[in-house]
Amino acid sequence: MKQWIIPADVTDPAGLKIENVAVPEPGPGQVRVRVTALSLNARDGLILSGPFGRLPGSDLVPLSDLAGVVDGVGADVTAWQVGDRVTRAHAPNWIKGRPVPFGIGSGSLDDPGAAAEYVVLDAGTLIAAPAHLDDAEASTLQVAGVTAWNALFGANPVTAGDRVLVIGSGGVALYALQLAQAVGAEVHVALRSRHDDPRWKELNVAGIVDTTEPGWGERVKALSGGITKVVNTVGWGILNECLAALEPGGEQAVVGLYDPAPQAPDTMLLTANQLSVRGVAVGSVAMHRELAQFMARHDLHPLISEHVAFDRLPDAFTVLRDGAVFGKLVIDL
Repeated sequence: MKQWIIPADVTDPAGLKIENVAVPEPGPGQVRVRVTALSLNARDGLILSGPFGRLPGSDLVPLSDLAGVVDGVGADVTAWQVGDRVTRAHAPNWIKGRPVPFGIGSGSLDDPGAAAEYVVLDAGTLIAAPAHLDDAEASTLQVAGVTAWNALFGANPVTAGDRVLVIGSGGVALYALQLAQAVGAEVHVALRSRHDDPRWKELNVAGIVDTTEPGWGERVKALSGGITKVVNTVGWGILNECLAALEPGGEQAVVGLYDPAPQAPDTMLLTANQLSVRGVAVGSVAMHRELAQFMARHDLHPLISEHVAFDRLPDAFTVLRDGAVFGKLVIDL
């Protein structure tokens, strides 16, 4: 079979290599999955550029998010049969409730990356793919979908009539937009560029604000009347602008890793308006299942920015790096 690797000293998409290796055999408690689609996340670009998620001196198989078909089962596996359509849980040890430490794929010592034609996974890490989604769509649930779900509903759940602000046009942002609208929330968007993209009108966003303008958080608040929940997909560097957009009692869910720059919070704003800031790192197995059920119930389909062939994976990393995405980047096998 073919699989991609990031050599130990490589930090640029052009350095990725494809290699031929033996098809792996499932052992006891394991399942072999024929991969049919993969999706890229911000974490994948950060792993490539390093040092996030990199094991020093080691090659690694990139990517974590996949959809596929069960191709073989090991001894003692009864939950899955050949032909089942599956995705996988990103944090399989975090079943529900409070978070637990986890690491998966692309840099994890005990779990393989997904950029291969076949992967062998522990049977307990698999989750059935929603029947109404095609393989490309199903491959996007694991990180982007579950992260957006956790941000919106993991604490202080968004409900009808609330106002949500999403940052940017990436996979998590557009998942959050769709999920929030599905429960009857009003969604605003904050962007650096492409404010006049006609797709925003098609998505029925309530307002768009330019993040290159100083004081954009206050402008969001003035236009919206105050945001109930901000889904911050950038990072801590825009902490105070996001706080400024919130209504009293609102929450900022910080999911972004692009801007880790520490920024002292505006404590007067934080305290006077009784605001909350919550870090979000993907979500639990229960959240993944809740998301899948919700999407089936509302017939929601993730927004795909671009389909890229498996043998063009480096091109997909380049697109991700350059930020030219509107939704999810998907790799077709």
